Amino acid sequence: MNESYIQDRIWRIADGVPLKLGNMTIRTTDSQKLLVTGWTSTIHFENINKSSVLPELENLKASFNDLTETYDDLNTIIAKNNLEVEFHMAYDDAGKAGIGLCSELKGELNWYL
Repeated sequence: MNESYIQDRIWRIADGVPLKLGNMTIRTTDSQKLLVTGWTSTIHFENINKSSVLPELENLKASFNDLTETYDDLNTIIAKNNLEVEFHMAYDDAGKAGIGLCSELKGELNWYL
């Protein structure tokens, strides 16, 4: 994806249009949150555990941080809309369903496993 496409898509997040970049999906909610969801690379659900998901969550947060450093408009959208950033890790069941694994809001980690 080129930079102008990403820039345009970032501005659409505030209108409720999700942005999918690689393994990350960013969208707003009605509850004043910006949800940043990462999808685990684990293929078989029975192989998922906290110790494997935690590094993926850290990578998700680092990728989002890189995105905000590259595209300052994302920070503007967060500030203007008074959004709280909430990170989620989820398992993609071959397109059938997304299964939440954990979330982090304001540094507080919640597990669903």
